[in-house]
Amino acid sequence: MSIGVADLDAEHRAMLELLNSLEAGLEGGDDDGVADAMRDLVGLMSEHFSREEDLLSGIGCPSFYAHRDGHDAIADRIHLLRRRYLVAVDSGARRDVASALLNFTRISLLDHILTEDHAMGRRMSPAAIQPSLDRSSESEAGATVVPVATQDVEYSLPPHLAHLLNRLHYTQAELPPPHGGYATFEVLCAEAVARRIDEVLVVFHKRNACVSRKLPPPFFLSPEFADRFRRVVERLIMPELLKSRRLRQMTSRCDWKVVDSESFWEYVDNPLAEDLLERWRLAWDEMRLVERVRDDGSRVFQVKETTRILREMLQPPTPEAYDLPRIGNVEIETLKSLFDPTRDLAGALHAGWQRCQDLYEQEMEPRVFQQKAREGALRDYLLLAHQQYAANWGEFLTLSVHRVFGRVTSHFLERFSTSLGRSEQERAGHMPYLMRYLHQLRDHPEIRRQEREEEAQWQAQRQELQNFLKGVTAAA
Repeated sequence: MSIGVADLDAEHRAMLELLNSLEAGLEGGDDDGVADAMRDLVGLMSEHFSREEDLLSGIGCPSFYAHRDGHDAIADRIHLLRRRYLVAVDSGARRDVASALLNFTRISLLDHILTEDHAMGRRMSPAAIQPSLDRSSESEAGATVVPVATQDVEYSLPPHLAHLLNRLHYTQAELPPPHGGYATFEVLCAEAVARRIDEVLVVFHKRNACVSRKLPPPFFLSPEFADRFRRVVERLIMPELLKSRRLRQMTSRCDWKVVDSESFWEYVDNPLAEDLLERWRLAWDEMRLVERVRDDGSRVFQVKETTRILREMLQPPTPEAYDLPRIGNVEIETLKSLFDPTRDLAGALHAGWQRCQDLYEQEMEPRVFQQKAREGALRDYLLLAHQQYAANWGEFLTLSVHRVFGRVTSHFLERFSTSLGRSEQERAGHMPYLMRYLHQLRDHPEIRRQEREEEAQWQAQRQELQNFLKGVTAAA
């Protein structure tokens, strides 16, 4: 499969021939042939990757580091499998490891050649390779045409399989740049607090156009909720924060007229941050419902006027906009956790999300050719996140993963929830929003039917793609 660079094309063909030799050895029970093919393949790939990186470095390629990372991901996995092969105690275990290496290398190598290497070929010889997988043309039958084989012969990748070679893609909302020039110090403070909160909420403002979830999103996933919460903070919380004497003294340490809503926090020392946090929590505690005991012994909760205002201000504009339970003490504790100037909550959540994405791609989306994660790795990390993050943030990560990653279905959520309690009541105590979401899902059995159908289709297409690519390597 030519990329227009003769030496590299020859090595690509040699690697495909070694893959075919490895497969033939496995099918024929030729243990020596398998060992020889694997040794030669691993050695050739290491040399080939080094040669490619030298070429890319020599031309000053802007994607050099990304290309090298792709090499490292493939090489790490292959070397790990070969080490397992060498230490395997019997021939059956060696054949299993060799088969795993064959399958991984066949798919990952083809993906790498058809994407990254084709792009490299265009940079080194712009006219040498047209079209590529990234710039596919359409055949008369509507199939995606991809150049392949030794004499640039073309094969048609079936259109319904093309998406399996695409990497995971979703959109991430971004905050507008911070700005200064506020009329008063009080307005600056309000904007700085609001931005700190927005930095947390925007972590969850992601959307995957390929994933459709029928239920309205939980409130923290909705930009509309973020807008309403900003107004709540300005009206109900900021008056308490602005009482801080330490905050007023900040004006003597900086020219607040040129400070923006982000650089504001550079002037907040630890005592002021702790003071703001204490006042923030106090303001929310003032809205907690108060339990009263009636004359007949029954218990009721008294709702304060500020809590009524809070409920009204956070009411979704439409039922489809977002789902928010009737605000009680549990919800007040959750809202209270949205601001903590003493720690970088947004940074921690970004890191947690990236870990979720990495594990999802490695475990559940084999079209992304990274090292394979063990089964259950994503679930175990989400359980760990539930323990590590304060309040409900581990729970929020779990629901966000479900809304963005297609194969994290309601069945995944149900199985996940059983790890945090034996009964529904116990689970709801740990994960109130996740259990609320699951109860809503149970009222819509058609959602689960659709998920099962989509999963069956995905599995069938993945098998078809593997068979298709296997045929390509044999033909090459």
